[in-house]
Formats: sequence, C-alpha cells, structure tokens
Amino acid sequence: MPSEATVLAALTAVMSPQDGADEQVDWDAMRRAWGIVFPSDYIAFMGTYGAGGVGDTLGVLTPEAGTQPSDGPGYGGMAGETATMRQIWEVEGGPDGVDADPTHVLAWGASCGADILGWLTVDDDPDKWPVIVWERHGRPHWKIYDCGMTEFLRRLFTKGFDECPLSDASLWGESTPHFLHWREEERRWDSGIDPYTGEPLHR
Repeated sequence: MPSEATVLAALTAVMSPQDGADEQVDWDAMRRAWGIVFPSDYIAFMGTYGAGGVGDTLGVLTPEAGTQPSDGPGYGGMAGETATMRQIWEVEGGPDGVDADPTHVLAWGASCGADILGWLTVDDDPDKWPVIVWERHGRPHWKIYDCGMTEFLRRLFTKGFDECPLSDASLWGESTPHFLHWREEERRWDSGIDPYTGEPLHR
C-alpha cells in the first residue's frame, strides 16, 4: 500500500496546494470526539491543503471535534453531512452487499450536485477504509470505491474510474483543478472578489 506521502504527492502533481493551508487539527480531540483514528492520507491532506473547495463544485469538509450538527441533519460540515448520510442509510438502506449499520459512514466531502462523500468505516485499519458516495442522481445511489479520499480525488481529476463518480461532471477529467482554502475564500469574498474567477463582484 502506498504511503500517505506518496499518495499526497500524486495528488499535488495534479492539484496545486498553493491556495491551501495547514488546518492545524487537534487530531487527539478528533479521535476522542468520534471514537476513531482518521485515515493518514486525510490527515496529510489537512496538513497540506486544509478544508475548502475545489472550484465551486466540491467541498472538502472541515474536521470537527463536535459530532452533533448545530442545526440538525443537513446543516453542513462534517457532523451535519455525516448525520444526513446516516439518516439516508437508515431510511433508504445502505449499499447492496454491505452488512453494516448507518454508524459506519463518516462524511468528508459534499458536491454541488448534492452528493455526499465519506468513508465506509468497517475495517479496524482506517487506511483501508474505502470511499463511499451517496450520489443523488446516480442509480444506485450508493457507490463504493476501493481507495482513500486523496486517491479518489486524483482519480476524479484524471478519469481514473470507469465513469464519473459524482452527479456533476465539472471536475471529471479536470486537468487543472483549483483548490481554495476556506479562509482564503472568505477573504476574497470580503474583498469584493469572486474567489474562483478573480472578477470583481460589483462593477
């Protein structure tokens, strides 16, 4: 299995971390809150890119030490998207062939197509957790990908799957994906600049 450094290097070769930032996560607090150790590639991603958006299409969620969404399922953030993902599993059922309950999904991303991206946390080793996607416009809705989140992103940008894994194909085969840390995005909005186009918001 490639190391997190190798996997991260493969991603940075495709998506520049120039507008990323170290999220400076207290991983011990995260472990205590969620009762798990997070995958090493996600930890490395947070130390290089942090949380933020790829274009205005895909958001990588900020790690949260609180597991309860502040405004119920659907609010957003890791806690909110995880609650929504688990609620969908509870109501609709999980993926075919998976013998697990809804507590075994944990969200790390969300797309503009209302997809939720997460991990299926059934293995004792978090570095073996596959990515699971609830694809809003997919049939079936649940899809499982045998790779970590960093490798998932690289394959999304390089068309490394048989088909686009998301409802919106804006990033499918995107040769120059642009990651923007959430603080830099806020700074640009506050400066009156569209964070992704660089154009003034008011003319």
